[in-house]
Amino acid sequence: MFKEALRSIYRQARDSYHARMAFHRWCKMAEETKIPELKTMAQTIRDKFNRIVSYWTFRHISNAKMEGFNNKIRWLIKQAYGFRDREYFK
Repeated sequence: MFKEALRSIYRQARDSYHARMAFHRWCKMAEETKIPELKTMAQTIRDKFNRIVSYWTFRHISNAKMEGFNNKIRWLIKQAYGFRDREYFK
């Protein structure tokens, strides 16, 4: 139930104000449970709150594409292990 409620915030929040209110409600409910994992998740959300809400501030832009590109670069570096010539590697 909590997982789906958290996902619904991303679907239903229209702007950063509504997202802030929804995350505050979710964290409060999670902290009132006796489930330590939910309490930990609520604390993580509170710690990274401004970064999470920036998703709405910056028009639903995430860094997923950049992370994917960085993973490809790391994979290429692993594949090129042993090359001593940086120019050849490029």
